[in-house]
Amino acid sequence: MDLENLEKQVSLLEDIHEIECLQRIYAYYFDSHQYDKVVDLFSDNAISAEIESHGVFYGKEGIRRFYWDNIGKKGQTMPPWMIQLLIIQIGGVVDVDPDGVNAKARFQTWLPEVMPSAAGPRQVWIHGYYENEYVKEKGKWYFSKIYWNVTFYTTYETGWLRFPMLGYFPFPDYDAPPTNFHPYPSGYHVPYHFMHPVTGE
Repeated sequence: MDLENLEKQVSLLEDIHEIECLQRIYAYYFDSHQYDKVVDLFSDNAISAEIESHGVFYGKEGIRRFYWDNIGKKGQTMPPWMIQLLIIQIGGVVDVDPDGVNAKARFQTWLPEVMPSAAGPRQVWIHGYYENEYVKEKGKWYFSKIYWNVTFYTTYETGWLRFPMLGYFPFPDYDAPPTNFHPYPSGYHVPYHFMHPVTGE
């Protein structure tokens, strides 16, 4: 391999590593309710954010409204029992476009979480898939689009086999309704951004 191609390979590996780190950092900030820092991980020219059944939020302004206004309650202090939120991200597949400026990635996630209910705090299990897009600006990778599709959202005691979805939770100020909300046992599979590595299909 000549020097030019070797440099391209090194650059590609560095880009993949930075995107993986960006994704992990997102989860750590989300876990600790630092939603202002989550918003800063998005490009100023970001496309959208769509999480679960909350709806689609367009542009950086919509993304700020989604994370900071709706989820973060504009910086309000979370009750102590809301500390338990762990976004476990596994199985990442990152693909950087030949231009070295755009990229896509898929991650699988598990979440143990504590949620409010009429009877008090309730422990839940959540599972879903990310299919995200990224953009490199001035040498730094940012989120361009976040899409997370939930597979199930169930109480710890009951489990997803008997009770796969606690409810439908659209935020009132979304820009568009959820694009594909088909939780277990629908059999729905979030489309892959990548081609089959052997068959090319």
